[in-house]
Formats: sequence, C-alpha cells, structure tokens
Amino acid sequence: MGCLALRVFVLVMMQQTAGAIPPEAIFHDPNDIFYVNPQVGELRLRVARDNIEQAFAASGARVVKMDVGHRDKDFEYYVASMGVFDSTLAYKFIVTRGTDTLSIPDQNYFRPLARTMKIPEWAAGRTYYYITVDGFSNGDALNDPERTNEWGRPPSNWLPYGGDLKGIIERSAYLDSLGPDIIILSPIFTAASNHKLNPRDFATIDAAYGDTNDLKRLIEEVHSMRKKIVLHIVVTHTGNDFPAFIDITSKQGASGYADWYRILSMPSQPGGFKYRAWRSDMRFPLLNLRNRQLQDYLIDFIDYWARFGFDGFYFGESEEIDGNFMGRLYEHVRARYPDLLIISTDRRLPRTNGADACYDRQFTRDLRAYFVDNTLTTAAFDSIINRMLFFNPAQVNRVNLIGLHDHDQRIAYAVDDRVLELMYAFVFTYCGSPMLLCGDEVGMQTSAPLNWGSFPWNAREQNRRLLHRLRGLIRMRRESRHLTGRHFFTLYTDDIKKVYAYDRGGVITVLNCNPAQVFVKLPAWDGTYLDLMSGEKYIAYAQTLKLSVDALSYRILKREI
Repeated sequence: MGCLALRVFVLVMMQQTAGAIPPEAIFHDPNDIFYVNPQVGELRLRVARDNIEQAFAASGARVVKMDVGHRDKDFEYYVASMGVFDSTLAYKFIVTRGTDTLSIPDQNYFRPLARTMKIPEWAAGRTYYYITVDGFSNGDALNDPERTNEWGRPPSNWLPYGGDLKGIIERSAYLDSLGPDIIILSPIFTAASNHKLNPRDFATIDAAYGDTNDLKRLIEEVHSMRKKIVLHIVVTHTGNDFPAFIDITSKQGASGYADWYRILSMPSQPGGFKYRAWRSDMRFPLLNLRNRQLQDYLIDFIDYWARFGFDGFYFGESEEIDGNFMGRLYEHVRARYPDLLIISTDRRLPRTNGADACYDRQFTRDLRAYFVDNTLTTAAFDSIINRMLFFNPAQVNRVNLIGLHDHDQRIAYAVDDRVLELMYAFVFTYCGSPMLLCGDEVGMQTSAPLNWGSFPWNAREQNRRLLHRLRGLIRMRRESRHLTGRHFFTLYTDDIKKVYAYDRGGVITVLNCNPAQVFVKLPAWDGTYLDLMSGEKYIAYAQTLKLSVDALSYRILKREI
C-alpha cells in the first residue's frame, strides 16, 4: 500500500459504541504535524459541528480534557495539551454526547508518526533586517559597474547604484545601533541587474559586490556583533542569460538541459519559444525543480555557500516552490547543519517538511487591506489572524517573517506616518519575526519594481521620528520575552471604531485605527500596567483595564508583577 499504509485514518479504525455519535464525523491523522505536534505537546481532533459535547485524550492512566481551539462553519477542532512527548507516546481519544461514548480507536492506541519539528531557537521571534546590497552603501568605488545611477536619485529600471559588501561592513555601527538580531543579505550571485534576482551563475559573487574575502569579512563582522546572517538564494528561476537556458535556445530539444526549465514550446515549434516565467516576465524563466539532475546541481551550490558560515538561507521569491525539491533540500541541510535556519516564500512548506518558516506575502497583503485600504473589518482581520495561527505549527508561528514591503513599492509610499507607526506597532507585537527592508526604518518612499532605491544616509533626508520609534520597538521586543513566544489572545474588536486589542501572554497591545480618540475597557488581571513606549502607568480594577488611546495611535502595556 506504500505511503497509504503509513497514514492512519480514524474513519477506518473507529466503531460506533452507542449509536448516536457518527464515526464519520471525527478525524485524526497521527502522521500530520497539525494533529500531532510532539515538540509543542499537542494532540488535535477534528469533529463535524454539533456531533459531540466533550472530548478527552487518554494516555495510559492519564486523561486530559480537550478544549475547542478553533471553530469554522463545518468543524470544531479539539486540542489537548499533553506536554512535550516523543514517538513512544501511546494515546487514544474518548468523545461523549449525553450518555453516548466513543473510543478512538476502539482497540489499541495511536502512536505519533508526525515528525518532530525543531526550529533553531535563535531564530524565534527575533527582528530581521533585509539588506539590498546594491542600494545600502558603496564601500569600494573601484568595483562599480560601468553605468551606475547617482546615489539618492530615484530608481531607473535595474540600473545599479554601486553598493557592495564592503559598504555593509563600513556601516556595521549603524546596524548595531538599529538593533536587529538577524541580517538577511539580498542575492549576491552574478546577475545582469542590481537586485540579482535573475542569477547568471550560482558559483560566483557578482564582481560589483566584491569577492569571497569580502563576504567572509562581512560574516565575521556580523557575528562579532552577536547577530546572525542569512543569505537570500533564488531557486525557483534564473536569468534568461543563464548558461543552461542559453544552451536550450541554441540546441532546443537536443539540449541536455531541456528539462531544467518549464518549457511550453521550443523556438522551432509553432508559436515560437514559450516558457513559464516568474511575474510573467520572460527575463525570469522558471526552473523545473522536479528534475533530479537540477536538484543535485542546486543542492551542491547550497552546500558550498553554507561552508562560508551563514546561519541560514532564505529561499524565494516565488510564492510557490516545488515541495518535493524543498523537502529533499530541507532533509539534506538539516542532516548536515542541524542549527541552520531555512525560510521560504511558500506558506505551505513549513507544514510539509520543506522549511522552518516562511515570509507569507498574502499576510502582507492582508495587513495592507486592514490598515491602509480599509477593505477588512477588525473582526475579519482578527479571524484571519486566529485561523492562520491555529493552522500553522505553533513553533513555525514564532519564526514566520512579517514584513510590509512588496516587490514593487515601499510601504511608506502608500500610507500616512501615523498609520505607518500603527502598522509597525502591530508587526512588533504580533507572533513571529518582524522584518524591516533596509531604508524603511527612515521612511524611504522611493522605489520601483524590483528596485528599492538607495539608502539616504543624510539625516536631513530621514524620518527621524520613525527611526526613533522603530529602535524603541526593536529594543522592546528584545527585552520582552512574551513577544517572542507563541501565545496570542484576542481581547477586543470594534468594527465601528476600528479598535483592536490582544494579549501576548503578559503584554497587551491596543491599536486605534480611528481618526478620533477612543476609550476602551479591556479584560485584564488586576494590577499595574506599564506603557512600554511612553512609560505611563495604568491600574486595572475588577479585572478591567480602562484607558484612552489617541487617534491613529497605540498602547503597548506590560503587567508589572
């Protein structure tokens, strides 16, 4: 039966004991990390709505009452907290309605067959800073390309500015003062663009950025600041000047690389040369990641770059990456480098053993829909958040990157300064890992498709208030362990006033997206609460915290013990 023999479906194993609880209404899969998460210590059961009243997880003599963790229009999901366990755990479920009881399975026990997903602890809940090498800082004018854009001028297509690895090293004091925990380095491989998202060669650093000695120095410098560094590698496509692609254009079907790309028709065929491309831009031909030879080729290069001392890799930029390739890559890297972080841009992969976490661009679009476009109500936004948190593995929620930029536009271009600060207040108090695109912290607005401009190092060209606020949020997050955890509890939603409040297990955030001051009453433990940004104090009485929040502003409150 192959893999089917490994998947245990409760519907086959259950037998009805009392006649009233339909077996087909209940489902559990011990192979799926959603239902069995050993590291977090959770067991889950899906039940069609209105079929049971109570559920219990039993292991030996221990019986744990299950709570409903999530409901939708079709199902209720019951959750049991068992404490961290391993593959030796034997368990079953008992569900009841009235006097009727059903044991699942009716004989023997389940064994957890889902993988133990252990993510590097250093990556969880930290602040990431994405550096675009070309536009950050020019440390060596001698390696500049022949044609460059003047620093500070608006982007012009893919014309480079001349930034390089030495420039990042020279700005290490700034990075230290800003305070991010982890640096993400934009693609550095040889490519005919300033963004390097169209690699021509996976084996060399683009000469305009420096050489391997510069890279080693940068990695050492980042580590000396007690920070981590992650390299962004594009694996879903290449440039159309990649040697294998050029070979196809000349040899067509006779090329040994004909299956490396997602070719629809060869140049000599009716309709001409057609192939799948990222962003529907023919300069980015998509790779066929199911090809085993191509997989081996890419994995060999990833091994090569891992030996430079990177702490992780960020794979993207497509929102869909072949799961079989990423699963093989993940297992290979994890076996050789147990503490290496793997981030993807495909939201499916962390659950399917293809990555530790992801940068979910759909969530970035949801953030814009709520805060900027006003196309989501507060209740709808809260529903998106809670569904996403529930259906992701809990450890993944602690690492997933949350950013505000897209491929074409910086967030500051689209919003008022006060709304921008509100968005950052959310990003830095939500589950996961805040990610800043270099320049966003000083309010950069200029950008173009795949070109985020050059960093304004002149303080007079910077939004110093925003920079001060973000430094404070970065510091606050580092000092508040609650914000790096996995817990999130909705406290208050108001669709009319557009006010949203939530508790991160000790830190309460109130977001007022209304252009007028609001007064709110929140459920809270009695005691004194400190505003982590202003230093003001508030007192909660009778398990109620009363406070006012200025227009388009926020409060971040921590209970003093």
